[in-house]
Amino acid sequence: TNRMTIHWDNKAIEITVTEFWMVYALAKFAGHVKSREQLMQESQIVVDDSTITSHIKRIRKKFRDIDSSFDAIETDFGRGYRWKT
Repeated sequence: TNRMTIHWDNKAIEITVTEFWMVYALAKFAGHVKSREQLMQESQIVVDDSTITSHIKRIRKKFRDIDSSFDAIETDFGRGYRWKT
């Protein structure tokens, strides 16, 4: 967290500060569902639900650009997102 960098498959992922905190919030408690509200709190932003969805889509794309089989971020419909264990 001090460097605010993310690596996947030994490759750095270019990510915004907001995206970093969202990934960190999900991965820190892998397997636990984080609601959109919790992701906003962790990222210290206040946005609408569709903006959180857009951030998650961009995060997934950045991981898939490195690993086309990336599927670690799971949507729990109606509840939020989780980092799969």
